[in-house]
Amino acid sequence: MGYTSDTSLFGGILLQRINYGENSRQPFLSNGKIDISGSLKGDLAAGVTLDRTQTFQTDIRSTISFLLFRSKVSHYFGVGNNQIFSDDLYNEDFFFYEQRQINLKYRGRKTLTEFGIDGNLDLFSDLKVSYLDASQTDENSLFEETLSGIHSNGWVNKLGLGFIADDRDSEFNPTEGFRYEAGIGVSHSILGSDSNFSDVWLELRHYIEILPNVIIAHKARAEHIVGEAPFWALSTLGNEQGLRGYHLNRFRGDSSILNIVEARMWLFSFFEDEIRFGGQLFWDTGRVFSENDSNQFFGDWKQSYGFGTAISLLNPDFILRVDLGFSDEANRIYAGIGYSF
Repeated sequence: MGYTSDTSLFGGILLQRINYGENSRQPFLSNGKIDISGSLKGDLAAGVTLDRTQTFQTDIRSTISFLLFRSKVSHYFGVGNNQIFSDDLYNEDFFFYEQRQINLKYRGRKTLTEFGIDGNLDLFSDLKVSYLDASQTDENSLFEETLSGIHSNGWVNKLGLGFIADDRDSEFNPTEGFRYEAGIGVSHSILGSDSNFSDVWLELRHYIEILPNVIIAHKARAEHIVGEAPFWALSTLGNEQGLRGYHLNRFRGDSSILNIVEARMWLFSFFEDEIRFGGQLFWDTGRVFSENDSNQFFGDWKQSYGFGTAISLLNPDFILRVDLGFSDEANRIYAGIGYSF
């Protein structure tokens, strides 16, 4: 049970099982998760994720996830970096719409060579099948004004390919190293999609321990979409993954860029580190680009900042996290399992 600003009070069941294998292989042999939850705002979600570092006794790492989701208070603020916002309109449900979606994703990874100190360079391929149905919740909403009569449901099926260079000392609680990912995904009618477009992305993560139990974590991500993507498949900012403190999916565009610096620290522990308490400070900055915006790269970047707490229970890989983000438009609370990156 918990509370976040975007979902209000929520409750559910989370079951996670990490199998490290007989030889204590890194990062694990398998990691399975089942998550079923609902909120007072009408959100319902059921998801299953399984990650195995060996698939059928091969060296191919497989991750498969399945999600069913319904939200009666999804956010649509328009497309662009400077779309209007006001608390009065927000409180009148002007920016809300309802959505129902189903997602199935598979990623296969194979190590090509060693990379860094103790890391690897992997080739990955993605297959994603998703369907979304969106509808207005109020006849006076922005969704109804701008998307009425426009195709607001359909399939987006994608094939993707890319590379991951990972030299972190831990996937769950990294204290040093880096992770780089670059990829391209293609949605096309021959895959059963209702929209033809492609997206390319680059994500860089760095971790360094500047003092005992004090880690600086950094993430930079850029994404660009080519073609006619539906509004729900555009690049978005404003969530627990970036620009924390803004309303959910506040910024939506054909391209986005994001930069996060986070200081993480473990403050004290009990029972020989079986239970640890810590905190984090963060600063997020970024923006989206669209045909409604200036293409000036360094202009009008959005800023947010905040702090949070973290608790590690019985296993250093199991971390409960709560963040409080501040922006010039709102304050938001986020709760989740594990660090945001």
